[in-house]
Amino acid sequence: MKVAADESVARALTRLRSDPAVGYAHPDYLVRAARFRPDDPGTDGRGGWIRDQWNFLSPTRVAGGIGTPGGWQRLISDRHPGGKGVTVAVLDTGVAYRNKGHGYRRDPDLPSTKRFVHPKDFVGDDRVPLDIEGHGTHVTSTIAQSTDNGLGLTGVAYGVKVMPIRVLDRHETGKGSDVARGIQFATEHGADVINLSLDFKPTVQHCEQIVNVCHAIQHANHEGVTIVAAAGNDDMSSVSYPAAAKGVIATGATTYRGCLAEYSNYGELLDLVAPGGGKDKGVDVTGDGACRPSAQGYEVRQYSLDPQAAAEGNYRSFGIVGLEGTSMASAHVSGVAALIIASGICGNHPSPRRIAHRLKETAIERGEPGTDNLYGDGLLDAARATNQRTRCVASHGP
Repeated sequence: MKVAADESVARALTRLRSDPAVGYAHPDYLVRAARFRPDDPGTDGRGGWIRDQWNFLSPTRVAGGIGTPGGWQRLISDRHPGGKGVTVAVLDTGVAYRNKGHGYRRDPDLPSTKRFVHPKDFVGDDRVPLDIEGHGTHVTSTIAQSTDNGLGLTGVAYGVKVMPIRVLDRHETGKGSDVARGIQFATEHGADVINLSLDFKPTVQHCEQIVNVCHAIQHANHEGVTIVAAAGNDDMSSVSYPAAAKGVIATGATTYRGCLAEYSNYGELLDLVAPGGGKDKGVDVTGDGACRPSAQGYEVRQYSLDPQAAAEGNYRSFGIVGLEGTSMASAHVSGVAALIIASGICGNHPSPRRIAHRLKETAIERGEPGTDNLYGDGLLDAARATNQRTRCVASHGP
């Protein structure tokens, strides 16, 4: 019932409750949607991450978005916020995860140092894999950037532990033997997911050329570790290794409009796609009139080590950095894989095959109906992948 505009809530309650004809009287409390709304400011103030991170938004709002807020809310409901309890190994240029002397500063928008476990540097041969380039910190930020902390931007699986493993130098180059050792190390030290935002040159066309890497992948799979890798940035109709290896989730890159990115590799070994940023491939390749290669492309943004400053020897400068590539796409998939594992939707210890199948069966179809060479099984969708109402079906394929 309505009360006079000049009557206070307390007075109205006293009056109504004293009326024997009134069964009960309570204020008409306001209710709101149970939605996690991070306050990370981005470049636009409180909650402004939404303007910077188009790639995390619902696909109903931005065609190239992966619905991360829906995934966040579901993991909060499952009491594993941000994928808490899962460990993701990042094999890359290292991560700015801790301070060291006066020269190295910790990225203030990454999780606390204690959430970085079993660090290893195979390039410098020590246990402090600090980033002196920027790529590895950016990739890690997409996966695990601190979220709802009033700083910077957000991460897909902001609650996970990260295992930083350096296998690439300041020129983003490394040796296959170090990648193999890195995969083996991550497997032995309890990684649930391994992210490989790296690829061999097109001259590597089969596992016989990188036997040690492929063996390490097979062993990791056997031990229940999910491996995600970048399909490559050569605009080729074949997926690069190690993404093309059996047991790896090969990830291509898409744009703001949900189109395959102009640089992204594709082909029959592609599993799915995720945001990598940049410009669209042309309609002559995609067959999709909504793809406009002449239109503006948007990068994938994270709060990260400033690559330009790092190139000048300054490893203490951080800010919002935009990058593009299948490296960024791979990081999205690794983050959502961690959310699936934490949710328990596919069981307590889901196999890599089951995780891959879940990611693909809940992806948003792009391109031709069914699996195709441009988009694989479709565009990653975090909300659908973590939806407990959709049963996780085991894969029976090879």
